[in-house]
Amino acid sequence: MTLKIRELREDTRDFAAIVNIDNVCDPEHRYTVEQFRYDYEKFDTKKYVMRYYLAEVDGKAVGYACYHHMPQRFHPQRFWIWIAVLPEFRHREIGSALYTRILADLQALAAKFLHTSTRETWADTIRFLEKQGFREVMRSWESHLDVTSFDPRPFEEYLVRVEREGIVLTTLAAEKEADPDWLVKVHALHNAVMADVPSSAPFTPLSLEEFQRRTLNNPDLLPDGYFLAKKGGEYVGESFVFRIPAEPGHLSQGLTGVRREYRGKGIALALKLKVIAYAKAHGYTLIKTWNATTNQPMLAINEKLGFRRQPAWIEYAKTLA
Repeated sequence: MTLKIRELREDTRDFAAIVNIDNVCDPEHRYTVEQFRYDYEKFDTKKYVMRYYLAEVDGKAVGYACYHHMPQRFHPQRFWIWIAVLPEFRHREIGSALYTRILADLQALAAKFLHTSTRETWADTIRFLEKQGFREVMRSWESHLDVTSFDPRPFEEYLVRVEREGIVLTTLAAEKEADPDWLVKVHALHNAVMADVPSSAPFTPLSLEEFQRRTLNNPDLLPDGYFLAKKGGEYVGESFVFRIPAEPGHLSQGLTGVRREYRGKGIALALKLKVIAYAKAHGYTLIKTWNATTNQPMLAINEKLGFRRQPAWIEYAKTLA
């Protein structure tokens, strides 16, 4: 076996190799070359660091590793890392070689905090990470809703309740046409909500440009499936979804959240009802969402709506000496 580790070339062939490795390793969460290209090319390398390496055996791409800054949890010495190796090439020290390669870079960058994640069912990955000195810092439940069997009738009272509170439920698509200040206001709402999402590291407010790159300009965002709660002229809550091109009929929940002073009024549940109704009306069959195991209010909402828990994702972290 001749192993070669090289930097990623910015071309379709290498992008396709990364996507193929991920889709083979995790067939339940598939994505496309177009999605990878967007994320890669829109990453702000003027402000943040990102690098990919491919592992090849006799010319075949069998694994990769990457590291990058985390814009929403930014610290110049904090990095997210990811390593993936095709199943038939595991237990050959390829993952260790990839880790050694990126670790040399990270040490040169004076990295101090490393983060990554794995599913609780991926025993080999858990053993690998713990052998390298990573330790669990938090868990998140992945939950799925079968849209086709969802019955909205038991929840109609929530829509009536928010209406009585003077809350209007609208969409991003509609607000773009109606409110000249929609962009600034949606950006402010998103940062306010994200500040309270459970995290293993402090939240960093996203700049307007970064928010546009990561969310609003994402080609898979559905503007008419991006619901906003309004009180007068203020946006007080949001819930939005992305389509999953490699999984026809499936949606990925981006975020559901409400400003602190408006919580406890059923707004989050009402927003999710709007998203589910949108999904059903447009022929989608499944919504995937992720919530920290400590986020009891949102977990309770999802459970009430019929979301079913899947294997959890475990975030691991390591502090470098």
